[in-house]
Amino acid sequence: MRPVLLELDEALERQPGLRAAAAARGGAELAARDLGPALRLWSRPGVLRALARRFEAALPPGREPEVVFAGSGDFHHVTPLLLERAIARAGEPVTVLHFDNHPDWARLTVGPHCGAWVRRAARMGGVAQVITVGLTSEDVGAKADEGDLALVAQGRLQLFAWRAPGGAAELRIGDHAWPTVAHLGESAFLDHLDAAVRTRSVYVTIDKDVLRPEDAVTNWDQGEASLDFIEAAVRRIAWRRRLVGADVVGDWSRPAYGHGPMAWAKRAEAFLDQPRRAPDAELACAVNEAANLRLLNLFAGAAA
Repeated sequence: MRPVLLELDEALERQPGLRAAAAARGGAELAARDLGPALRLWSRPGVLRALARRFEAALPPGREPEVVFAGSGDFHHVTPLLLERAIARAGEPVTVLHFDNHPDWARLTVGPHCGAWVRRAARMGGVAQVITVGLTSEDVGAKADEGDLALVAQGRLQLFAWRAPGGAAELRIGDHAWPTVAHLGESAFLDHLDAAVRTRSVYVTIDKDVLRPEDAVTNWDQGEASLDFIEAAVRRIAWRRRLVGADVVGDWSRPAYGHGPMAWAKRAEAFLDQPRRAPDAELACAVNEAANLRLLNLFAGAAA
């Protein structure tokens, strides 16, 4: 896979090892810091269209799949744009394999939102299904009624929690239930996941908040998956299939929302939804760069 560093915040600029490794693999960098504040957390559709035009101008779609590193998880709603490029390349139905501590399926949001992008992705032409892995958040517990439950009812979304609310063996949404990773054990779960992916082509999207704190530092509440588990899962799924694209978000960065009423609304949302204590910036950068380098090598090998 060709690495692409999409610079929407400061996170990737502070990772010289990743930049050098990506360049050594023929990677590209796309500067878009000017769009970052308007994109962060949520955006107007026109901002995403501007980013799409910039992608097309700088990186016309080719045959080689891309793995895009995009900085903070606050930009996860960029994934549908990247997915469109991958679907065009695939020429056949694609399963979206989504590793995240949150389902990102919220119904009540203002414009394209990092907590709602799955709603769009699961309904895109060419997407067979979204399979989300690693959930521990209350978004599938006490707050599940805030999600787009129709995606589950329509068979567009499967949800595999790391641990279900109350320690149950299964995560249950309506009439549907899925075993948890904790209940099955990691090895048996990978067998189950492998059987759940029914297309030849797969797109992988990783929000590093799915990871335990020793493997990533993010600006959201984090899950319990190890980076070893993510690597094993991607290799297992890629073994008999082809990866048509991937993206990685979840790096901690200092938030920048711009100015005006929209910026204040974003600050208020972040204050309510995100942990309020900022980590040590240098430590966060070192931990996340180490994870990104492993993921860069993972996708290079998985797509070989």
